[in-house]
Amino acid sequence: MSKPIWLRKTTAAGAASLMLAIAVTGCGGNNAASQGGDSNKEGTPEKRGSITVSLYDRGTVPAEEGTMSDNRWTKWVNENGPVNVKYVTVPRFESLQKFNVLFASKSAPDLIFEFDTAYQGQLYNQKQLLPLDDLIAGSSTEYKAMLEKYPALRKAGTMADGKLYTVGRPIQFGPQHYLFIRNDWLKKLDLQVPTTPEELLKVAKAFTEQDPDGNGKADTQGTGLSFVAGIILNNMFGTGFTLFGEDQYPWVLENDKVVHDWDRIKAAISFQKELYAAGVADKDFVTDKNGEKQKQDWISGKLGIYGGNGADVSTYETLKKNVPEAEVIPIALPTTEFGQFSPTLTTPIQMTGMVNAAAKDPESVMKMIDFMVTSEYTTTIQNGIEGVHYNKTADGRAEVIDPEKNKKELEYNRDMGMLTPLIGKNYGLKNKVNPTTAEQDFIAIYEMAEKLYMNPDRPIVGITQKAFLPLLPQDLTQINTNANKTILDRAMQAIVSSDPASVDQFIEEAKGVWEKAGGTKVDEFYATWYQDNKADAIMLKDIYEMGKQLSAAE
Repeated sequence: MSKPIWLRKTTAAGAASLMLAIAVTGCGGNNAASQGGDSNKEGTPEKRGSITVSLYDRGTVPAEEGTMSDNRWTKWVNENGPVNVKYVTVPRFESLQKFNVLFASKSAPDLIFEFDTAYQGQLYNQKQLLPLDDLIAGSSTEYKAMLEKYPALRKAGTMADGKLYTVGRPIQFGPQHYLFIRNDWLKKLDLQVPTTPEELLKVAKAFTEQDPDGNGKADTQGTGLSFVAGIILNNMFGTGFTLFGEDQYPWVLENDKVVHDWDRIKAAISFQKELYAAGVADKDFVTDKNGEKQKQDWISGKLGIYGGNGADVSTYETLKKNVPEAEVIPIALPTTEFGQFSPTLTTPIQMTGMVNAAAKDPESVMKMIDFMVTSEYTTTIQNGIEGVHYNKTADGRAEVIDPEKNKKELEYNRDMGMLTPLIGKNYGLKNKVNPTTAEQDFIAIYEMAEKLYMNPDRPIVGITQKAFLPLLPQDLTQINTNANKTILDRAMQAIVSSDPASVDQFIEEAKGVWEKAGGTKVDEFYATWYQDNKADAIMLKDIYEMGKQLSAAE
């Protein structure tokens, strides 16, 4: 049996140590900051470089801490890092618009951080990015070592021309989306956890009609339909075609060939129409683009089935504060005629950074990338200053000294860690020292979700995770985007329509829109890519195996 593709060829002893927490990577003695600056061969200090780095601004910096571009942590970077850094902030949820303006004005930062892989591909297609192979080979130490330990980073960051353009990090593999249900409502109404779409509808009706909160009012809803809940309901039928966002993913494998599956989309839309017609969901779900209204219904105790995103302890804690008797559990996705699937899982490799092709000092940019993956940087950005924000336990974990102090002084800096490996004993709720009651509850929820969602026999949907699909060429991206805008509008119309034949009509219209726009070229692109690359690309089986390896390293 061949070695998994993300593992380099190594000895048995090397393999045993290969997956150690990546924080160890940065402990070497080549850190320019710890040595007081770089020196040339004659020992004369070299001039300290200056670069610009993008940084998300979520509007969460307390006034007394300064601004997102000027605070205790940006100052720490400039005092301890190898180069002078000027941070260029971009609004988190309008980042693409801001980046477009910056590139148009030729003022985009040297080092760009953006989670959206499609936008990364767009910048590559526009030739805005610098290839990194030679830069890493000649100037990097820390990130080069990370690439050697996690070759999947190179695979994921390599574009169509065979060159490396993005940098990233390993991430703990686990649940990302959760299908939550109010277990106390199930018990009160003598209902079982639903295991089929029909049972899910029955439970949602009961949650809507049988006063599960006992206040004598008809003010509860059975299930959410917007945002994550809607995505999960589509996943239930084995399709990644989502009604929210621009991340439609309707391709599946059939007989080892990639096909654009319309049958699963039809079944998913039909079921959501059935939920809507039954009155068990918010009638205004179409306008709840980010799921905020659905979230408010959940935390106020008025919603029975909810789509959760990430280890969102805050939302759980608010629900428990408002409804102390609430009992929340994750449930497996009900089985449909297409099989049983799981909701979205985290990606064990995440590509986040790019170097502007117009950067005047790429070597200094590389020094910053190296610094950002050292243990000094990652430990500080994650945990703060030892003795001020945390104390180190006997087993090396960070124990928070004053949670309230950290909320004010530390939590706003998270986006400064977009190259921080999210693995190891100092990452994740399960590894937290002295977790709160709400955190203890959510750890139990997380462990339940691991058992329900991490089984490859109930896989996530699609060919592979979207992060590992090839980026579409610009002309196909335009076709895909434009066609799906029309298809999404018509899908929403089909769900809310009173016409029983609306879904059949939607499918026929959607096929026509797709073909007229040239969508078959997109289908052919993915089909050809799969046949040509399935032996070497990162596929679902590799992702699950990679997750096991990362778990073993924690």
